[in-house]
Amino acid sequence: MISLLLVITFMFVVLLPSSFAYNVMVNGMPGPMAVASAEACLRKGLSLSPFAMTGPNVPAQAYTVTDPDTGNSAVVNLIPSSDASALSSSLGSFDGDLLAIDYTHPSAVNSNAEFYVSNSIPFVMGTTGGDREALSATVVGHDCVVAPNMGKQIVAMQYALSTLAAKFPNAFEGYKLTVVESHQKTKADTSGTAKAVISNLNALSGSDFRESDVKLLRSDAESLAFGVPAPHLDSGHAFHTYTLTSPDGTVTFELKHNVCGRRVYADGTADAVRFLAGKRGVGRCWSM
Repeated sequence: MISLLLVITFMFVVLLPSSFAYNVMVNGMPGPMAVASAEACLRKGLSLSPFAMTGPNVPAQAYTVTDPDTGNSAVVNLIPSSDASALSSSLGSFDGDLLAIDYTHPSAVNSNAEFYVSNSIPFVMGTTGGDREALSATVVGHDCVVAPNMGKQIVAMQYALSTLAAKFPNAFEGYKLTVVESHQKTKADTSGTAKAVISNLNALSGSDFRESDVKLLRSDAESLAFGVPAPHLDSGHAFHTYTLTSPDGTVTFELKHNVCGRRVYADGTADAVRFLAGKRGVGRCWSM
């Protein structure tokens, strides 16, 4: 049997505008993805807004964000999204330009987008869910980045696969696809990344592999056996393996991406902020 591990490496260069005038309003703290993104902004030399939105049931509080790498820190006053008066007052009294990051909740996707547009705030949205068609209509002509996956290396891999599928459809005709993914126990559904990759691998193989065919690993024992380090069982991980096997079983192609923690997504989010700042006034919704 021949086993081939496909490794794709990309180099990205994101330039910080010479004058970065924005303060980054990171909405969704103290949620872990929002906090990780705020840390990434501090790590990359960006300034956080002194206030941000939090969930409607989260108490108003002064929250300290500290990047463990650089020691850079900032205090952010978290305002519940249900407190429209406090949000309006903070926006009205703030003397500066805002650019928002959104890692809130699927139920808040559309209302938050409307809030950003109505207040002329460019934004980067990593929150998934909501009514995506309505979201697309809301952001027409607005400066924003909207993507279900902010890990730019993973997005690059997806783009490479979509290019292969477009140029070489059915190149793996007859090959059987199997997919195994492991995430923390709190994630019950199949990841959006897996769905996108499966779509492209189906095009390459001519198969009809379905989302329901994915083997989801959500128990500690299964995830440990799959190679997930114990410290990341609950703190966040995404281990995916996609395998294409020839009809006679003699040839195997394997694509694997394993992520521990949230840093790759947080760094990608901060880079998206810097990218969007350089596109000020273009009036376009970008993807990763």
